[in-house]
Amino acid sequence: MALSFQQEQEQKIALWLKNLKFRKRIFGGVRESDVFKKISELDDMYKEALLAERARYDALLSQQAAAPTQSETPGDSEAGNQT
Repeated sequence: MALSFQQEQEQKIALWLKNLKFRKRIFGGVRESDVFKKISELDDMYKEALLAERARYDALLSQQAAAPTQSETPGDSEAGNQT
């Protein structure tokens, strides 16, 4: 079964997080510059996934707008005529 682009992005991010490692400092902790670099990389991956989701959503909206609208269902017109 083929994965959707969104699922591929999610797996890519999950794998990246699983393999995430920081450079250690000599006296404990991690390098602040390395942390910010990793956060920036993660942010870029989420932006890419968000742009893909927005494109999919916009395509669905366009498809819905282009589809012919259905007229009232028979039950709706009868309910509106009662006094």
